Amino acid sequence: MTIESRDPDSGEVRRDVFELTPPPAPGDERRVLVELVTGIHPNAVEVSWRDGVVVLDDGGRAVTASIGPGEPDADPPPPDQGTLFG
Repeated sequence: MTIESRDPDSGEVRRDVFELTPPPAPGDERRVLVELVTGIHPNAVEVSWRDGVVVLDDGGRAVTASIGPGEPDADPPPPDQGTLFG
Protein backbone atom coordinates (compact mmCIF):
# COMPACT_ATOMS: atom_id res chain seq x y z
CA MET A 1 0.00 0.00 0.00
CA THR A 2 1.27 3.47 -0.85
CA ILE A 3 0.12 6.67 0.85
CA GLU A 4 1.26 9.96 -0.63
CA SER A 5 0.47 13.39 0.82
CA ARG A 6 1.22 16.76 -0.74
CA ASP A 7 1.50 20.06 1.15
CA PRO A 8 -0.46 22.69 -0.81
CA ASP A 9 1.84 25.56 0.23
CA SER A 10 5.31 24.09 -0.17
CA GLY A 11 4.55 21.32 -2.67
CA GLU A 12 6.41 18.92 -0.37
CA VAL A 13 5.43 15.31 -1.02
CA ARG A 14 5.66 12.55 1.56
CA ARG A 15 5.38 8.95 0.42
CA ASP A 16 4.99 6.01 2.76
CA VAL A 17 4.87 2.37 1.66
CA PHE A 18 3.35 -0.30 3.90
CA GLU A 19 2.87 -4.01 3.50
CA LEU A 20 -0.73 -5.17 3.95
CA THR A 21 -0.75 -8.67 5.39
CA PRO A 22 -3.05 -10.20 4.31
CA PRO A 23 -4.18 -8.04 1.39
CA PRO A 24 -7.80 -6.90 1.50
CA ALA A 25 -10.42 -9.10 -0.11
CA PRO A 26 -11.53 -8.09 -3.60
CA GLY A 27 -14.13 -5.34 -3.30
CA ASP A 28 -12.84 -4.27 0.15
CA GLU A 29 -9.88 -2.21 -1.10
CA ARG A 30 -11.61 1.18 -0.92
CA ARG A 31 -12.86 0.68 2.64
CA VAL A 32 -9.48 -0.58 3.83
CA LEU A 33 -7.59 2.31 2.21
CA VAL A 34 -9.91 4.93 3.71
CA GLU A 35 -9.66 3.33 7.18
CA LEU A 36 -5.87 3.22 7.04
CA VAL A 37 -5.47 6.78 5.73
CA THR A 38 -7.87 8.23 8.31
CA GLY A 39 -5.94 6.39 11.00
CA ILE A 40 -2.86 8.40 9.97
CA HIS A 41 -4.69 11.57 8.88
CA PRO A 42 -7.74 11.67 11.25
CA ASN A 43 -9.28 14.79 9.66
CA ALA A 44 -9.03 13.50 6.09
CA VAL A 45 -12.25 13.30 4.10
CA GLU A 46 -12.69 11.11 1.02
CA VAL A 47 -12.94 13.11 -2.20
CA SER A 48 -12.85 10.41 -4.87
CA TRP A 49 -12.18 6.77 -5.74
CA ARG A 50 -11.02 5.80 -9.21
CA ASP A 51 -8.94 3.02 -10.75
CA GLY A 52 -7.89 1.66 -7.35
CA VAL A 53 -6.77 5.03 -5.96
CA VAL A 54 -8.60 6.85 -3.17
CA VAL A 55 -8.09 10.62 -2.85
CA LEU A 56 -8.72 12.40 0.44
CA ASP A 57 -8.48 16.02 1.58
CA ASP A 58 -6.82 16.69 4.94
CA GLY A 59 -7.36 20.42 5.45
CA GLY A 60 -6.00 21.32 2.03
CA ARG A 61 -3.31 18.63 2.06
CA ALA A 62 -4.06 16.16 -0.75
CA VAL A 63 -3.68 12.53 0.31
CA THR A 64 -3.78 9.62 -2.14
CA ALA A 65 -3.61 5.92 -1.34
CA SER A 66 -3.45 2.80 -3.44
CA ILE A 67 -2.91 -0.91 -2.96
CA GLY A 68 0.34 -2.08 -4.43
CA PRO A 69 3.91 -0.89 -4.52
CA GLY A 70 3.13 2.48 -6.09
CA GLU A 71 5.24 3.98 -8.84
CA PRO A 72 8.06 1.78 -10.18
CA ASP A 73 10.65 4.17 -8.71
CA ALA A 74 9.03 4.18 -5.25
CA ASP A 75 11.38 3.47 -2.38
CA PRO A 76 10.69 0.16 -0.64
CA PRO A 77 9.82 0.31 3.06
CA PRO A 78 12.81 0.22 5.40
CA PRO A 79 13.59 -3.24 6.83
CA ASP A 80 12.13 -2.37 10.26
CA GLN A 81 8.88 -0.88 8.80
CA GLY A 82 6.72 -3.75 9.98
CA THR A 83 3.24 -4.49 8.75
CA LEU A 84 -0.15 -2.95 9.40
CA PHE A 85 -1.92 -6.34 9.70
CA GLY A 86 -0.59 -9.69 10.59
